Amino acid sequence: MNDFFENEASILELVDGFRNKNLLESQWTHEAHLAVGIWFLSHYDRYEATCLLRSGIIELNVSLGGKNTEISGYHETITLLWIWMIDKFLKANEGMPLTDLCNAFLKTEFSDRNMLLKFYSKEVLFSTRARAIWVEPDRRLLTSPF
Repeated sequence: MNDFFENEASILELVDGFRNKNLLESQWTHEAHLAVGIWFLSHYDRYEATCLLRSGIIELNVSLGGKNTEISGYHETITLLWIWMIDKFLKANEGMPLTDLCNAFLKTEFSDRNMLLKFYSKEVLFSTRARAIWVEPDRRLLTSPF
């Protein structure tokens, strides 16, 4: 599998677009979400990164013409689960350069968008409750995968 990011500049450009709310919808991919998360968790503690990511995703969705509702847009449980997985990965790979971190994480099974269904049933994960607040997994306990 090829690297997703060629260099740190491509990641920083993505982060700047996220922060400035000028990404195109086509740029705001699953991989982009994860790379932005990796950058924020590399530069802020987990709690501050969570606040910045939460508000940033909500604002970016709106800037792209989307709506954050009970059925679309920002999803609290999904966001917090990815933050948890990225945080564990970063702690297990301290000292690795940003580009290597992003590419390595994107090559793991933990970056697979369907990974969340190992922890949650579709009914629970895609519920309005899980979109609004953190909901504990109903399939598997959260233990560090790294």
